[in-house]
Amino acid sequence: MSAKIKLHWPVDDRTITQYFGENPQLYAQYHQPGHEGLDFRAPLGANIYACADGEVFAIRPNDGNAYGLHVRLRHFVDGLEYRTIYAHLSKVLVSVGQQVKAGELIALAGNTGHSFGPHLHLTLKLVGAQTPGYPPGVIDPLPYLEEPQLPPPSDLLVHPTVRLRLRSGPTTASTHLLWLDPGEPLTILGDAEAARAKIGQMGEWLQVQRADGMHGYVAAWYVQLHPEVPEQPEEPEEPEPSGPLTVYATEALNVRRGPSTGTSRIAIALPDEPLEVLDDRETALEVLGDRGKWLRVRLPYGLRGYVAAWYVTTEPGQPVGPLLTVYPTQDMNMRERPTVRAKRIGRPAHNTPLTVHDDPTRARGLVGRYDEWLYVQTPEGQWGWVAAWYVSTTPT
Repeated sequence: MSAKIKLHWPVDDRTITQYFGENPQLYAQYHQPGHEGLDFRAPLGANIYACADGEVFAIRPNDGNAYGLHVRLRHFVDGLEYRTIYAHLSKVLVSVGQQVKAGELIALAGNTGHSFGPHLHLTLKLVGAQTPGYPPGVIDPLPYLEEPQLPPPSDLLVHPTVRLRLRSGPTTASTHLLWLDPGEPLTILGDAEAARAKIGQMGEWLQVQRADGMHGYVAAWYVQLHPEVPEQPEEPEEPEPSGPLTVYATEALNVRRGPSTGTSRIAIALPDEPLEVLDDRETALEVLGDRGKWLRVRLPYGLRGYVAAWYVTTEPGQPVGPLLTVYPTQDMNMRERPTVRAKRIGRPAHNTPLTVHDDPTRARGLVGRYDEWLYVQTPEGQWGWVAAWYVSTTPT
């Protein structure tokens, strides 16, 4: 069937972090040949917009399904019925039966369901279509998505000083598009003077275009104005780092029991919290930032688990701010994992202050919500999960 619908971008950040069909090894457990939609970069609480005019025909809570809290819209175009699904939400701003316009605010981004971190997952369905290996109706949204407007090319060129990744967005969590060779000329897109001030600055990113037209983002601290690449000494003046590799989450990040989003959460790592990688250092560095790869880590208090390699970096991040404190509204169970079926590991008493080890804004939004869980530390230093619907932000 031919493309009949045009999809408005559902987020403000024009960064796709996972494409349709990617990472078949991750989705084999769901009996699919790869990712069945598009993932967009969307921090916790980011605006989510309707992709096209249509009707809200379903809203499903975070009840254990893979999508978590999500909204489904129905669209009719030239006699064809399309459906869009907006998944892993933190809040829904529309109701069933409501008519919405393309670009209308319908929800806020979250981290519910089978999610590795806050983002938006978009699934597109065309009733009657069949993509081999996928559920009925599922099709690739990318050909229907409106092209983002790129900034105009400038007359400024930069050159990588090392073999460098070209990424889809301005973050180490963004998709790795390809490798750039040292000295390769890259045209700056947009304001040349603003870009010039970023060159060599740690944490800054530049939007660039290759000679073949491929565009993306590069780390500004690995480029220079001159094409000459400094010669590397045959023998390093100082020994290369050895021993365990330490990484940091780029945002509040789920730590899982196994190397898959389908496994249970066991903890949450914060951006300023050092994670000791238990895998071989060189192997870990090779996959750092790669979508679909996982790292086995040890948290500072000894717990071991897996984190998504595309959501960690070697540089510590800023603290997320004062952590939220919550209080049980009655004596309650603390569990090993965020489910009532998990092993009970403690029993905090009524009004015991519990420190929530998560982004405080996200955590505050979960307090009191049924079937949500909070990762907490007790005054005695014990870590575990408590039911968010049995706690309050003030003593009772």
